[in-house]
Amino acid sequence: SCTSSRIPQLVSEARVSADGTEAVVSTQSTGYRLAELHPNLTRLIGVGSTFRGRPLIVMEIMGTKKISGVRPVVWVDGGLHAREWITVAASMNFVRKLLEGYGTNRMITRILDSVKFAVQPLANPDGYAYSWITERLWRKNRAPTAVGWCKGVDLNRNFDINFGGQGASHFSCADIYSGPNAFSEMETQGIARYLSSVRHKLLAYFSFHSYGQMWLTPLSYTNKRVLHRDIHLGVAERATKAIWRKSGHLYEYGAATRLLYVTSGDSSDWVYSVLNCTHSYAIELGDTGKYGFILPTKHIKESCTRRHGRCHVRS
Repeated sequence: SCTSSRIPQLVSEARVSADGTEAVVSTQSTGYRLAELHPNLTRLIGVGSTFRGRPLIVMEIMGTKKISGVRPVVWVDGGLHAREWITVAASMNFVRKLLEGYGTNRMITRILDSVKFAVQPLANPDGYAYSWITERLWRKNRAPTAVGWCKGVDLNRNFDINFGGQGASHFSCADIYSGPNAFSEMETQGIARYLSSVRHKLLAYFSFHSYGQMWLTPLSYTNKRVLHRDIHLGVAERATKAIWRKSGHLYEYGAATRLLYVTSGDSSDWVYSVLNCTHSYAIELGDTGKYGFILPTKHIKESCTRRHGRCHVRS
């Protein structure tokens, strides 16, 4: 767990082969091991595969208590952008915390007995592998484009919400290339298929990124005030206060257009606007810029702790 003295192989000890495969395998095998250790709580769902054939895995986690009616679903993803390694490590440790806490931690047990979590710790395995072995700050996936020497699509510009608008690029070589059309990528297709299948019971969506320490609320592509703004800000205020109490780290909160920049084709905007899920947030983990994407291993434990503080914030 995140409170143990040893962080798993997710970042600090992953051995990397010539194509970065072992970094991906290390992450996914951790998920498989956790599922094997907790078969009554977990189910692994395949939602497709990448251009290079790597599996796209969602971990479903819920308690054993039977409930009447529909069990709400909470989605969490990490690693949508390849270089944001901390989000992969923290997502997997979030899974570990849930599984190890069930039956021993009263709050985690209560949550898992009432909610199903669907967690995709590594949403962009091809890009993640490439960032391990070739280009540390690689952002996109590794799909071919119309420009032969330029690879990859920014997966967080590929969702069907204001696609190709401000904050995205039509140029294949750009870091924020949105792709030829919405949902052109197998990674975003897999996410969309799964979330669409549970849209009527989707309670909340959380997409983890780095860096900046911000809790971002809808919308990202327009300054228009949304219907649920007061609800969003209330949840964000409670969550960021919990993070402060737990870790002493300050997180800002508010609309991405105010705190960060304008983006189009964003996953959290699509979930909010198209799937009509009120609680849809993008959360930028630490730090605030000293290390940026190259976050030292010693800070992983802190980010895991901060994330677990979020788990306890109920709307």
